[in-house]
Amino acid sequence: MSIAPGFSARLTEIMQRCNVRCTPEEFHNAVNVTFHEHESEEYDQGHRSMWECLPRQFSLLVGDWLESAPPPPQEIHLLDIGCGTGLASYSLRKSPIGDRIRSVTLLDTSPAMLRRAAERVRQWNVPYTCNQGTVQSLDSAQRYDLIAACSLLHHVPDLPGFLGAVRGLQADHGVFLHLQDPNADSLNDPELQNRLARLSTSRPEWLGRLSPKRIVGRAIRELTGKQGKDYIFKTNQALLGQGVISTPLTIPELFSIIDVHAIKGEGISMTKMRAWMSGYDCVSCRSYAFFGKLASELPPRYQRIEDDLIERRSLTGSTLAAAWRLHSVVPSI
Repeated sequence: MSIAPGFSARLTEIMQRCNVRCTPEEFHNAVNVTFHEHESEEYDQGHRSMWECLPRQFSLLVGDWLESAPPPPQEIHLLDIGCGTGLASYSLRKSPIGDRIRSVTLLDTSPAMLRRAAERVRQWNVPYTCNQGTVQSLDSAQRYDLIAACSLLHHVPDLPGFLGAVRGLQADHGVFLHLQDPNADSLNDPELQNRLARLSTSRPEWLGRLSPKRIVGRAIRELTGKQGKDYIFKTNQALLGQGVISTPLTIPELFSIIDVHAIKGEGISMTKMRAWMSGYDCVSCRSYAFFGKLASELPPRYQRIEDDLIERRSLTGSTLAAAWRLHSVVPSI
């Protein structure tokens, strides 16, 4: 996977401070794989709101696909890129096309994530395969009716190259579906900024710290000796042990390496996506997290507003989701 010049410069600065001897590509891969290996232990609990809210978003996109022409095939072969612990595959299985899924291919750079996703998928009695690596490492002769990428695009250093590789794996009229991407087009939207301000002033910060969840979480951390995000500490320890770094990464440095397009006001832009998705039609574009948080994390009155904005298909949320359908594949000569 190539790395864009701007991101390469960011990596180089960190590499110099940490006395890194490998290439930027090797460094990024080592940090990314190591981080997600250790994050897998806490991923489902730390992202519980995604498990609670994203199945709905998957179903909405699938519903848009079902209403489009041509409709989805009766037998669907699914590729779940960056599968993590299996949220996308699980959500699609629960969606209106769940009974059409005939095979699942799980792809992730983290063996630990793959193992957890496989534990879920094997319960469905559907053939599945696990592949450790990137989208470029898959068999180019294979074609998929549905390719899903959940909470992935903002991790990818070279989005045009990645999307080109996705296109090479897509079946005729196949769909590429992506969710949980920072919405670059709405970052400075006045409506979003107003909603964020309303939420921040509606509940004093000290009151949030007194929530039962926070109190119980703190008690557990004190009893177990685990302070903060334990997987971040483990990531640094592993990278030091591997000789990748000689000085621990700071938390901002670590996330600037992992969340390539989710820092410094960046995100995923539909305008840029349309330019990169040559040969695709946009079947559906949706937004959510209209208060900067997923619905399950909001007070009830804001959940109602969130529901209304989703129903109205407003695109001014902090998070983006879309489905793209490929035109017929032109056979290679």
